[in-house]
Amino acid sequence: MQQSFLSTDFSDKHILLDRTRFFLLEKTENIKIEQIDEIEEILKAHSDLYYNKEEPLISDREYDELFKKLQALEEKFGVDIETTKQVWAEIGQSSFSKVTHSRPMISLDNTYNASDLSDFDERVEKNIWDSSKKVEYIMEFKFDWLGLELIYDNWELIQAITRWNWIEGEDVTVNAFQVVNIPKKIPYKKRLEVRWEVVMPISAFDEINKKALKDWTKIFSNPRNAASWSLRLLDVSVTKERKLKYFAYDLANFDEFAREENKQNYFDVIKDLESFWFEISSYFKTFSHIEDLIKEIVKETGELKTKQEFISGLDFDIDGLVIKVNDISLWNEIGFTAHHPRYAIAYKFPADIITTKILSIEHSVARTGTITPVANLEAVNVGWVIVRRATLHNYEELREKDIMIGDNVFIKRAGEVIPEVISVIKEVRTWDEIFIPIPEICPICSTGVAKDMDKVRYYCPNHIGCPAQISGKLTYQVWKQWLNIDGLGEKQVELFIELWFINDLSDVFLLKNHREELLTQEWFKEKSVNNLLERVENSRNMNISTFLVSLAISQVGKKWAKVISKLFKNVEDILIFPFCESDFESLADIWPETAKNIVEYFRENKEFLEKYLNEININFGNASENTWKLSSLKFCITGSFDWISRDDIVKIIEENGWEFVSSVGKSTNYLIAWEKAGSKAEKAQDLWVKILSLEEFRGMI
Repeated sequence: MQQSFLSTDFSDKHILLDRTRFFLLEKTENIKIEQIDEIEEILKAHSDLYYNKEEPLISDREYDELFKKLQALEEKFGVDIETTKQVWAEIGQSSFSKVTHSRPMISLDNTYNASDLSDFDERVEKNIWDSSKKVEYIMEFKFDWLGLELIYDNWELIQAITRWNWIEGEDVTVNAFQVVNIPKKIPYKKRLEVRWEVVMPISAFDEINKKALKDWTKIFSNPRNAASWSLRLLDVSVTKERKLKYFAYDLANFDEFAREENKQNYFDVIKDLESFWFEISSYFKTFSHIEDLIKEIVKETGELKTKQEFISGLDFDIDGLVIKVNDISLWNEIGFTAHHPRYAIAYKFPADIITTKILSIEHSVARTGTITPVANLEAVNVGWVIVRRATLHNYEELREKDIMIGDNVFIKRAGEVIPEVISVIKEVRTWDEIFIPIPEICPICSTGVAKDMDKVRYYCPNHIGCPAQISGKLTYQVWKQWLNIDGLGEKQVELFIELWFINDLSDVFLLKNHREELLTQEWFKEKSVNNLLERVENSRNMNISTFLVSLAISQVGKKWAKVISKLFKNVEDILIFPFCESDFESLADIWPETAKNIVEYFRENKEFLEKYLNEININFGNASENTWKLSSLKFCITGSFDWISRDDIVKIIEENGWEFVSSVGKSTNYLIAWEKAGSKAEKAQDLWVKILSLEEFRGMI
């Protein structure tokens, strides 16, 4: 490419962020050749902010997406673009001396799509001379932190160099000596150049930011920046306090070590490092075929596994998995580009951190009356989902994060499901942003807002008359997991409240009185109305635990409803309610606060309970005297069953007061397995989780 003559000032972060978003949203086919220079300058500016200033404005996912667009433009226009070959940022000012790496610490190609791994496998096999040779893969955690190279000679650590611009780095040897899990001596005399990733535990990161908030000092937007800053402090005593950890993943002198130690596989080399007292990835697996590897990433349902399913219980974050060809002798055959090796690829988890802008704030009222600030956002793709709203949890967190309307923010999907705002990008504030006050009246019914004295919770106390609470509670009560009235969802409930057909759960069973009126409503045809009314009738008969959970008492879900149901022997126990808090506290796993909620509910809702009981039939015989038995057990299910569905097994688990979990973890007690058990059975064996046949499970009921 020719030299750029752009007049745009990308040191202005507002302009940089605006132009970045423009090109991220623009289709590649619409980008002109003369705009390539601008994209290059944008990428360089973001690299400088990320590596030198540690003040990123965009997420890794967004940077990768823009970089791939530049690569596509290079191919489209048949031009040679310097930035797509470059794997480093210009090194900035530093208090440490600069050292050149013996071998560049280059990057990895990446994908966010598991199906792309099959294409990667095809490219690998295409470059292998012996087509009959089977390719084995290794998969391990991808630590997107701060790269570090540790050089050992004659048993001892002699130098530590940061990755920095991947050609040269900073000499931080003195700081490296402060980190507990870096061995200062190793049982290997020859020269060894070990490559690591610096990791800061999330617990340590939280401690740093809590102290920073208190002391009005630097607050870090993410653990990676905190780790990088902590390693490069001139005051090494502070480095020592930061509780950094390191994980070895590579050698600069890999070929030399493998040859001298007669190692054929990457797996064996990394295991040798572990024997030299280096800590390696706790997830480190071998796969004979790419199909087996993909099965490890994809659930039996066809959905991609979430990050949490890989890192459950870990005190640090990862951003994906690294896949490498295990046979070292094939690496040179498969080859390299200037940017990355062709024998390895990074699979990044679908959910990610993304930047967007807060357009406005809504104050959402939940079924319990709790008022929560919710951000309306500029639409953005997070983990393959278009996100327009994000929770801010509560008003205390809103203040701690200093969030305003108009702020540019980082968001992610919490637990890979609910979008949440992580932090504000304060560097691009214009001070035209709008402060968000705590509401003084309920935004739905205009009742004065109250606050729990010992909590951060603000709420609307109008539990009986607030339409939002009525709608939320009713939607919850008729939901599939409780009364299971299919066809009666949130929109239908809101419509029926608006039409004055229903005001509480007992009114649902009187919908038959509004049949003719229902038929006049849009979307309600005779068949759908008949089906709805039939389902309502079918739900009149319920056992005592279903009745209790349908009341939507705070903190009383299916499990706890099953536990407390044994106290109720007849309808009089519900209406007269001869119990006190201590009666419930004496039951297994019932906390004092839950007991208080139960007692308050029955004493404050007698009129509703009488009305509700007139419409339903309760079977008290299902209240087991043994509901305490094994009440905390967790069951997972895998495989296909001939005569019973998985949903029916889940129902049996929950009816017995146990808990169903979707994945096998350390806290799982049993895995119910049948044919085609798959990876869950392997994981259960690794974690010593007992595997039950269906017959063995039936024997427990």
